[in-house]
Amino acid sequence: MDLEFREEQNFRKWWHFIIAGFPVIIFSIMFFLVQLGFVQTKNNQKEPLFFLIIISLLVFVFIWFLFLKLKTYINATGIIVNYRGIPFCKRNIKWEDIETISVIQYSPLTDYGGWGVRYSVSGNGWCYNVSGEYGIKLFTLNKKPFLIGTQKKEDAENIICHYFNK
Repeated sequence: MDLEFREEQNFRKWWHFIIAGFPVIIFSIMFFLVQLGFVQTKNNQKEPLFFLIIISLLVFVFIWFLFLKLKTYINATGIIVNYRGIPFCKRNIKWEDIETISVIQYSPLTDYGGWGVRYSVSGNGWCYNVSGEYGIKLFTLNKKPFLIGTQKKEDAENIICHYFNK
């Protein structure tokens, strides 16, 4: 019987929405204050086009943020991880290409500088994560580290023990 591990993670916590929506709210408030004359701009000119373009871009980024999804799939052939919504962030790692692998506890902020697709200049390598403090840490045969964030620590440990120790 082949075991499988599937996990999909989204940015759906309340503070994710605050962080992503904050610039939209600030620029919208600034736009309305300028249009109503409460804030003066250079030469007392109202520049609605500038604010509308910035607000439109920020709304686009906010909507894009809502569609980001980290998909992890582990089966008998290896690990497939895909950060949907970010180009070129899909990796297919075969079991025979992995030197070591384990589920670890880590700090996204101090180890990788945050969440998302991150690269650590301190030697931790690439990291794909959404939230939480557990991740699947692996080293490939060429000694390159890679971490995949997970919310299913026990399930990930079980599937890794099942396939990696064969």
